[in-house]
Amino acid sequence: WIYSKWRPIARFSIKVLRSFLGLSNKLLLSGLIGAVFNNIYPSIIAFFYPNSMNQVGYYAQANKYQDIPFSILSNTFRSVSMLILSEINQQLDRLKRVISKMMKSLAFLAFPLGLYMILAAEPAFAFLFGNKWNAAVPYFKVLCLGGMLSPYPFILNELFIAREKADFFLGVEIVKRIILVLLIFLFFKQGIMGLAVSWVIYMIITLLISLILSQKLIRYTLLDFLKDVLPYLPTAFASVALGYVACRAIQNNFLYLVVSAGIVGGSYWLMCRLLKLEMTKEIGEWFSSKNKKEHE
Repeated sequence: WIYSKWRPIARFSIKVLRSFLGLSNKLLLSGLIGAVFNNIYPSIIAFFYPNSMNQVGYYAQANKYQDIPFSILSNTFRSVSMLILSEINQQLDRLKRVISKMMKSLAFLAFPLGLYMILAAEPAFAFLFGNKWNAAVPYFKVLCLGGMLSPYPFILNELFIAREKADFFLGVEIVKRIILVLLIFLFFKQGIMGLAVSWVIYMIITLLISLILSQKLIRYTLLDFLKDVLPYLPTAFASVALGYVACRAIQNNFLYLVVSAGIVGGSYWLMCRLLKLEMTKEIGEWFSSKNKKEHE
């Protein structure tokens, strides 16, 4: 109270309480829908694939391991975006610039990570689990394609919350769950690989829905998104292709992982620098300013 003039009052305001309840109720409902669906999702898969439980197990393992790095990436960006977006939620032009920069940052990290995970899937599974999980590798590779896209809708969800558009958040949650069940129904005849493909399509549709809503909120369109992220995709693909060519003769799994990671990471950074992509420029400026402060 020394630094703030705010003081509690004895009068209770129903109007203020209702303003919070409108947002929180929808967020709570969205969370409940997500939690319930995540718990019944394995049962849905088991219903469609009653005679392929071994393959369902391989799929579940592949999905679990591909999700770990992308969940870490998503949660890291969500924690940052939650603070930033809520502070500028009334400044539409600034919101658009911040979202654009977050999309570029995610693309800079998610594309090389996802493509490298596809490249290193077989030696990584063999090194970590031996040969018993080899059947999960094809599912893992396909699921990584969807994993690369998964962080973007999470960030756009934070935009909806910051703009107090919980109805958008709730609507996306309901629609995407319905779409996922429909996709499973459409692809279940293709086997477990069809299930993996349906997950990738589901992530693409979820991203498109979120971008359509972001266009209504801050005029951040699908075209804006593609301009922000596409420069990093061919660069990541080229670096992974270089890693594949350079390491294909290596037989030792651990050595393959170490050498390929070094080649892919180093070549990706170098190509981004040569192409003068925005994120490498900003990282370079950050390190430069940090070094100046340390020497002052």
